[in-house]
Amino acid sequence: MRKSIFMRKNKFIALCLACLSVFIIAKNSWAKDTVMWGHNCIPPLYVCDGDGDKVTGVAADIENIIFENLKEYEHQRLSSNVERLIDNLKTQDMFFCNVAMAKNPEREKFAYFSIPAAIVPPIHIFIRKDDHAIFGGADIVSLENSLKNTKLKFGYPASRSFGKEIDAIIKTYVNEPNVSASYSSAAADQPMNLLINKRIDYTIGGYFALKIAAKKQGIEDKILPLKVSENQDYLVLYVVAPKNDWGKTIIDKINTILKKEIPTQQYFDLFKPFYDDKTKDDFKKQYDELLIKPTSK
Repeated sequence: MRKSIFMRKNKFIALCLACLSVFIIAKNSWAKDTVMWGHNCIPPLYVCDGDGDKVTGVAADIENIIFENLKEYEHQRLSSNVERLIDNLKTQDMFFCNVAMAKNPEREKFAYFSIPAAIVPPIHIFIRKDDHAIFGGADIVSLENSLKNTKLKFGYPASRSFGKEIDAIIKTYVNEPNVSASYSSAAADQPMNLLINKRIDYTIGGYFALKIAAKKQGIEDKILPLKVSENQDYLVLYVVAPKNDWGKTIIDKINTILKKEIPTQQYFDLFKPFYDDKTKDDFKKQYDELLIKPTSK
């Protein structure tokens, strides 16, 4: 009798252990990989609200489209400066992506790039309005000629890419005493603060990003944007992932999503913060050429 009870107990324990094993295996099979989406707070690409998850903007909207189409992953957002974004890509031991990164040869060494995912209107130099005469008094200025003037202090956000030509010019003068780099996750707010407080005499960046930062600080009427003569091209941005097997796989999936979404009116409408009634036609022309055209390749 005791033996029979003992055997039944053993069978019950064995059954419980088997069920527990099945549950653990099932639970693991249901678990999703979590992709961390790093972003730098640069309006109107990313408009941050003090919390990594509370972010809106053009690039955040593109992320949302990707999230909806990649439900096999969990998705989390992480706010950081550009240096940290790049370090995470270089580490290559985590599931990490970014939606709005410009391409250059150095970055291509450690990251996979998607097809073009976004465009930004030409960059501008921003100065104090009272200093307009010092910069020639025109609506367009040469960055290189300005950098040659050692009396003018130039500040720029470190690790940002503004396109090959502008990047090369900045690199040439990066060690000059009148040139300084700033390191901040608020890549638009900090240069405006330095400019209005006369720590620097001019900075560079996206027209809308710096205009929004100036308005936010209540100094919009004291700041003047000037076109850059060396670069009138739109800046193309890409989705990036680490240069490993996982990165290649997810970029291939993202390319499929982008090829479907970019030609739609819904995707184009995401970019409304980047144009107004005067510039809409030109923006649409650039959108067709730089974003829609690559989807057919």
